[in-house]
Amino acid sequence: MHYVIIGGGIAGTTAAEELRKLDADAEITLISEEFHALYSRVLLPHYIKGKIPRERVFLKKETWYQEQKIEWITGEIVSRVDTKNKHIEFFDGGELPYDKLLIASGSEVKLLDQDVPGVSYLRTLDDADHLVELMRALPKDAHAVIYGGGFIACEYLNIFHEANIKTTIAYRGAHMWSRGISDEAGELIKQQLEKSGITVIENAKEFSFAGEKTLESVLINGQTHPCSILGIGVGVAPHFSFLQDSGIEMQNGILANAFLETNVKDVYVAGDVAEFFDERFHRPFITGNWMNAQMQGRVVAKNMTGTQTPFDLVSSYAMNIVGIEMIFIGDTSREHADATQVIGSVAEGGVTEIFVRKNTIVGAILTGRNNDRAMLTKLIKEKTELTDPAAILL
Repeated sequence: MHYVIIGGGIAGTTAAEELRKLDADAEITLISEEFHALYSRVLLPHYIKGKIPRERVFLKKETWYQEQKIEWITGEIVSRVDTKNKHIEFFDGGELPYDKLLIASGSEVKLLDQDVPGVSYLRTLDDADHLVELMRALPKDAHAVIYGGGFIACEYLNIFHEANIKTTIAYRGAHMWSRGISDEAGELIKQQLEKSGITVIENAKEFSFAGEKTLESVLINGQTHPCSILGIGVGVAPHFSFLQDSGIEMQNGILANAFLETNVKDVYVAGDVAEFFDERFHRPFITGNWMNAQMQGRVVAKNMTGTQTPFDLVSSYAMNIVGIEMIFIGDTSREHADATQVIGSVAEGGVTEIFVRKNTIVGAILTGRNNDRAMLTKLIKEKTELTDPAAILL
């Protein structure tokens, strides 16, 4: 049996590791666009801040792949998947046959049309190395600008704030995560940012920057702002453009059932790119976080080796934004919720928004109320039906 895995991140590498445990004699090939052994994206901000040395971000040594008898192909980009003849193709013209294929290609950052030295993206270790070099070269009176209002923008906020760099953040919505969180939570975050000395520009519909040899300034809604370093955090998108002619069904991600099987026989998916049917929430579900990707890697290996195991996880993600903690639990899609309910207030300094479907809590977003996390996770996991879903938290 030859297992081929596209994607050398946490989902793909975990799957390769589990496959080796389950099938000692199998041929396993792991393909990575990067040249690095597996590293933790979660630890990259700590490396950038100087809290840990660079070598601490690595979770595997380069020798590990050979020790596990895993063929590790680095720096290669898959251009096409031929599901009829069961092989993949590379941009250099090479081909690789498979018996079973796992697509764990992850997501990629959305790029701006412009580019100039001083502009930073933050997704990979190479991006982190670049940001470290940019920050080392900053003058004492440097001014940082962040464009975006999601997870990556928050990482930039923490990095620049800890480095005592004067910072402005601009985002397109009325508040951060304007499509995802309540207005109350958005106001709480804004107040925390301004309290921390960060300038906030809302509804930044027009954004561009100036400079040829190096970044000089940014233009936001017609006004010029000084800028020595620019962090871009306008979102990510699942990486599956190479599957266009494969016959594999795709929507927002690669569609799969609860067992992470695609519509094409012997082709599976895991990680940020997977839009799998979640039996708990009764709908196709896509979520991009470290825990989710790692656990899917473990489960998909079982399914690829013949042990049918549905993926069942109440996924959660937590982060601190210059002193205020945010936690996302379960299904927080407004589109698929029957109702949402806000508990707490800006005046109280904490807001929990719960997402309800058929009198059952399916998701929650906690802003400054991390004590609610354990109870809400339990309610979602146990599919508890409540007449008043909020009463348990009051």
